[in-house]
Amino acid sequence: MKAPTWRAAAASSTGVLLVMLLIWTISNLDQSLFGYAVPGILQEFAIGLEAIGGILSLAFLTASACVVLAGLAADRYGRRRTLVVLLVGSAFFVGLHGYAHSVLTLTLYRSLAFGLAAGVAPITAAYVAEAAPARHRGMLMGVLQCGYPLGWFFAAVLAAPLMQSTGGWRSIFLIGFAMVPLALLIGWWLPESRRFADLTARQGQGAAGLPPLRLGALFAPAFRRRSVACMVLFFSFGCAYAGTAFYFPTFFMAVRGYTLAEATTLVGMGNGVAVLGYLLAAAVGEYVWTRRNTYALWCFLGALALLALVWLPNQRWQDLALFALTGAFFYGSNAVVGALLADLYPTRMRATAYAACGSAPLSLGFAVYPLVVPLVVAHGGWQIAMSVAIAPLLVASALAALWLPDVRSGEEIADV
Repeated sequence: MKAPTWRAAAASSTGVLLVMLLIWTISNLDQSLFGYAVPGILQEFAIGLEAIGGILSLAFLTASACVVLAGLAADRYGRRRTLVVLLVGSAFFVGLHGYAHSVLTLTLYRSLAFGLAAGVAPITAAYVAEAAPARHRGMLMGVLQCGYPLGWFFAAVLAAPLMQSTGGWRSIFLIGFAMVPLALLIGWWLPESRRFADLTARQGQGAAGLPPLRLGALFAPAFRRRSVACMVLFFSFGCAYAGTAFYFPTFFMAVRGYTLAEATTLVGMGNGVAVLGYLLAAAVGEYVWTRRNTYALWCFLGALALLALVWLPNQRWQDLALFALTGAFFYGSNAVVGALLADLYPTRMRATAYAACGSAPLSLGFAVYPLVVPLVVAHGGWQIAMSVAIAPLLVASALAALWLPDVRSGEEIADV
C-alpha cells in the first residue's frame, strides 16, 4: 500500500528539514521563555541570582540523564514515537511554569520541561542527517540549527507584549500549552526516518525495534578518540552557552539599564539577525571548508565578539549590533557542529552517540555554569564574569574540535 502523498512529501529531504526546523524552533521557543522571565522571577520570589543558577543546574542535570535515555529509545524504538512523547511532555511542563507558586514547584516544572526537551536535539539531528543528500547534508543541518535563534526570536515577539499587557512573567508560559496540540498534530503527520526504517526492515525487527545498544560501543577503539573529543567540545560550549544565553536579559538590565521589556526585545531581535551567521557557517562548512575547521573559527570569532559586546558599546544600537554578531558566531557555531558529530557515527548508534557525546555533556555544562556565573558576578561584576569565565571556554571548545577527524563534506554517512 502506497503512503499518502502528504506523508511521502514529509519523508523527502526538504520535507524532513522543514518539519524538524519547526519542531526545533518550537522546543527552543518554549525553553527560552525562562530566560526572559528570570528578572520577574527574581523580583516576585525575592531570591538572588544564585537561586536561579540552582534551578537551571538541577534542570540541566536532569536533562543530561534524560537525553541519553532519549537517544537510546530513538535508536531502539524509532525516531518518530520518541520525538512526539518528548515534544508533548516538554511543552506541557513549560505551560505549568505559569502556575508555580513556590521556588520548589518552579524548579520541578523546569527540570521536567528541560529534561524532556533536551532529548529533542539528537532526534531532530538524526532525522535530518539521515534524510539529507550527502553533498548538502551539512547545509541542511545548519538550517536546522537556526531553530535556536528563531525560537528565542519568536519567544520575544510573543513574550514582550504579553509581559507589557499583563505586567508579569507568568502569562508567557501559557504559550507552552498551545504547543501541545501542535506537537500531537506533527506526530500524527510525521513518518519514521527512512534510513532507520530500512535498517529495522533489513534486520527483521519491524515495529518491535532493534536490540538495545550498549553505551560502551561509543568507546570501542574505532570511536574512542572522537567520543572523548566530542564530550570535551560540547561540555565547554555548554558551559559558555549557559553562562550567557539565559542571563543576557539580566545582563542588559543590570549593566546597560534596560527595562525588562526592552531587554527582551533586544535579545529577541539580536537572535533574529544572528540567523544569518548560522546560515553562513553552514554554507562555509559545507561548500568552502570542512565543518571541523569552520566550527573552530566560529568559536574563536564568537569569543572576540563577546568581549567586544561586554566592554565597547555606549549606545543601544551598538548593543544590538554586537549582540547579533556574538550570536552569529558564538551561537552560530551550532550550525556546523551537529553535522560534524552526525558524520562520525553510523545509523545504528547515531542518536545515542549524539545524545551521550553531544547533548549530555552539553547539558552538564548547562548544569555547572548557571552556578558559576553568579559567583563570579558577585565578586567581579558582569563584565569581568563574561570575560574570564566565558570567552576562554569557547577557545577550549575550538581546540577540542581540532582533535576530531577532519571529515570531508559531501561524503556519505557511514552505515553498518
